[in-house]
Amino acid sequence: MLSNHAERRCQSRGVRHDFICAILQHADIDRPIGGNCRLLRVSRNRARRLNIDDKLGRFAVIWSDENTQIVTVLPLSASASGKRYRKSQ
Repeated sequence: MLSNHAERRCQSRGVRHDFICAILQHADIDRPIGGNCRLLRVSRNRARRLNIDDKLGRFAVIWSDENTQIVTVLPLSASASGKRYRKSQ
């Protein structure tokens, strides 16, 4: 279910597999981002209500519909470089 790249990113970022499962199970944001991929994440409001993990609303999963696997797991950044994955206002 995880690509080699996603597995390496999880290890380098300290993201556990059960955390990824929580994102996939509770994701309320599902947005196409191109290349047959989509971003799945839990909104911060929903993450607060679920109270599963403090980081739940701060990470996203990039899912490939073509390969049916997780391409990467990334922290959502408030910087300009993270703008690509945030909903435009």
